Amino acid sequence: MHNPIHLCIDQLLMEQGSYSPLDFLLAEGRLDYSDYEAWRSGHILHLEEVLFGGPEQISLMLEQAEEYVVALKLEPELLSYRTWGSDSNTILSFSRHPAREQRFHTRYRKAKDQPQLDLFMDATAANLANQTVQALIDRDNGEARRLLQRLFDADPAHPRLGALERLVEAEQHLQGPISDVEKSFSYIQDELTPLAEDELESGSLNLLAPHWRHLTLALQDVPFDPERPKLHPSYTAGRSFDWQQVINVIQAEQEWLWQPLLLWRHAKACEHLHRKLDALQSYFQLCWYFPDEADAIGSRAALPLQQAWKDFLALEPELSNELFPAWYLMCRPGLVHHLPQPDNEHQATSIQAYQVIYRLHQKATPGTASLNAISIPLRAELKQLSPALFAHYMQIQR
Repeated sequence: MHNPIHLCIDQLLMEQGSYSPLDFLLAEGRLDYSDYEAWRSGHILHLEEVLFGGPEQISLMLEQAEEYVVALKLEPELLSYRTWGSDSNTILSFSRHPAREQRFHTRYRKAKDQPQLDLFMDATAANLANQTVQALIDRDNGEARRLLQRLFDADPAHPRLGALERLVEAEQHLQGPISDVEKSFSYIQDELTPLAEDELESGSLNLLAPHWRHLTLALQDVPFDPERPKLHPSYTAGRSFDWQQVINVIQAEQEWLWQPLLLWRHAKACEHLHRKLDALQSYFQLCWYFPDEADAIGSRAALPLQQAWKDFLALEPELSNELFPAWYLMCRPGLVHHLPQPDNEHQATSIQAYQVIYRLHQKATPGTASLNAISIPLRAELKQLSPALFAHYMQIQR
């Protein structure tokens, strides 16, 4: 089975061409973006203190990640994080422990032939362009504008000048309420996002998040429309890593349990917040009512559930997607102590099978009935509902 840390790093390298502990922690859901913003604003002393998971666990993950990128022969680069805005003289700290501090402030990237690049651009102009990029990443738009003017004075024909100017001017779109959500969405999605990702690389989210949040606010009263699924705050909030906001706006939709795309968004947001049981229930809903959509569990869900789905598909005799929840609960009986009691209103065979498995795993009340008196009729009911699932159940019981 693939190492999940390696898979995450491979994805970062493919998308950004570099690995940094910060990007890794955000991608793995170990760092909430709002906590990162608070740290960059100087409101949190050590970022390590607000991560999901114990410091030792996080330290081990980052150590294993570093071993992997070193093995890939990526080039290390020291970096520092300063407070955002005009008062950017304060250097921020990740940990009280020197080794963890140094590891967090080391980025690894694919080798670049920098001397070759210098043949095609003036060193002063290139340096000003890079400083402008850093100012944008640090959300210091005033400094970015000042540096941009210096770049124009030094090299009016510089190839990055136009793109950087558009990024600096993007702040104007945050002034005042949004009057046309479709136009604003198109600007952020189709123009600003690719431009920021191209110029700012892994730092693009720092510039983009306020724009997605601004649009989320404008969409807060817009109901979900399957014909325009991205014009909904569950999508825009996800683009700014506001996972709790994603969950809130989805659950405010009266019919969200009957919209497969909202179920997906809900499950993924819950996974990012490490609410695994809530995510699992959304996946179960997909299996029962949208079994064709559930196929993507094997590629889009969290890695442990992806592996479970692959094991499920390899079963002999085969089971339909609708029976995945019952099979999954059958293999993990301890879940009955954490998942809610299923109701008895549903008539679908797959849900009835899940209900039977749930009851089979519940403890018999001492003094009221023997285990056999409870399990034998339930097993008979399961066999009638799904002979194939019953065969797998009996195999597990051996």
